[in-house]
Amino acid sequence: MVAAAEAARGGARVVLLEKNQKPGLKVLISGGGHCNVATTLGPREAEPLFGQRGGRFLRRALHATPPQVIRGWLEERGVATVEAEGDKVWPKSMRAGDVLNALVGRAVDAGVELTTCAPVTGIWSAGDRWRVSTDATEVSAAAVILACGGSSYPKTGTVGEGFAWLRALGLEIIAPVPALAPLRSPAAWVRDLAGVTLPDAEIQLRVGERIVYRRRRPVLFTHRGISGPGPMDCASRLEKHPGRFSVHVSFCPDASEGEVAALFAGGGTLSERVRDFGLPRRLTAGLLERLGLANMPPAQVSADARRDLVAALTGLEIPISGTEGFARAEVTAGGVALHEVDAKTMCLRRFPGLYVTGELLDVDGPIGGFSFWVAFATGVLAGRASAVS
Repeated sequence: MVAAAEAARGGARVVLLEKNQKPGLKVLISGGGHCNVATTLGPREAEPLFGQRGGRFLRRALHATPPQVIRGWLEERGVATVEAEGDKVWPKSMRAGDVLNALVGRAVDAGVELTTCAPVTGIWSAGDRWRVSTDATEVSAAAVILACGGSSYPKTGTVGEGFAWLRALGLEIIAPVPALAPLRSPAAWVRDLAGVTLPDAEIQLRVGERIVYRRRRPVLFTHRGISGPGPMDCASRLEKHPGRFSVHVSFCPDASEGEVAALFAGGGTLSERVRDFGLPRRLTAGLLERLGLANMPPAQVSADARRDLVAALTGLEIPISGTEGFARAEVTAGGVALHEVDAKTMCLRRFPGLYVTGELLDVDGPIGGFSFWVAFATGVLAGRASAVS
């Protein structure tokens, strides 16, 4: 919708082919129906969150369409936005439908012709034109922007067909994998903690004893494993490198090992001392029982047991068997190899007039409005470039 609006504003005649009866189903379900539409971070702060390669590729797009521009689109159409914890931006109404209506309205008012129930079945080059087929018709265009998403949440219609069309053209496609997905655990003790929430924890990926990735974000124990922003931010790395990493959670990320070890000094029960670090009662009880320390006075804990408890509080290993897959992934990692794409325009280098955006690109970032930002920002570049191509 953003790409279409920008192309129309640039003077192009634009037809938007929508697979579903209504556009923007993913907008409606994002953020639990509330739609975390942007971040408070600026381009310089956000760029490293996409990794060195992804951040460098997205630099021009992020700077061309920073979050204040996105918020401006909404506020121009009467949708006020508010900032919240975790660098997030939400519609003040907390209704995703308000965001969707603003995006659709912006496109339609720019002159975009929206055609629904028109799933694309193929795309091919015809001389200096592109041909796009649907179930009912065939469209000829000087430029085509692919903004069909990846493979995540297939119940919304995003089943990865865009990757197939691009692969058929001979483009290099980095294997798409689920990103921002909950993690599954085979451990019964993890699942027994379902419902326990840690508002401030650090998720860690380790190779041996070395921490190679860390995110300080909330963690939620579920009936299947762990979820929440911290674990979900790890999903694409676990999918891309199965078996490489162990997953750990630090329950007291502000405390050093020495400060944690001091919990054995002073009065009170061991449970009370552990809970001083903010651990919920159920988690504290489960952790002490797992370590064989339930109901034990701090002074009676052996040196080895002390080391085990300190290690658990600063980096408890959570057995992980995988992610919950595309069915519950918020976005897709992998996609069109970035060397195939002009970062200034989102045009495919070998195919003039064909543009790719959003989840079709081999970039992905953390939870917090970043996926929307990439979709909007790359859509802006593609829309503007296609209008003059």
